Amino acid sequence: MPLPPPQTPDPKPKPAAPPAPYLDISITTLSKGRGVPEPTREAYQRVRALMDHKQREQQLSGLSVRRMGLEGETRLCARFSDAAQAREALAEIRELTAGVELIAVESTPCIPSKEDAP
Repeated sequence: MPLPPPQTPDPKPKPAAPPAPYLDISITTLSKGRGVPEPTREAYQRVRALMDHKQREQQLSGLSVRRMGLEGETRLCARFSDAAQAREALAEIRELTAGVELIAVESTPCIPSKEDAP
């Protein structure tokens, strides 16, 4: 019985699929040892109001807030139902926090804490 001809590799490799966008946005306020500065707290409140609005509009599948330190450091995590809405919200949040020190905005999976566990 004759052997089948050897298969040659495809000359055009298939492009890798782009990574899936994160649907989580994490906003963290920090301090330098004297509490969270007033401009940082104000920016956080603006972001929190935006996320509360998006939750009322049913754009979020989850919203959690966790105090992280003794000086008011806080992490807010918003999980979106739709990647396009997450990208739009990320742009809005970055605009609200532009130029503000000690506030971190990341599009990254939110890490659940012990308090978030059922």
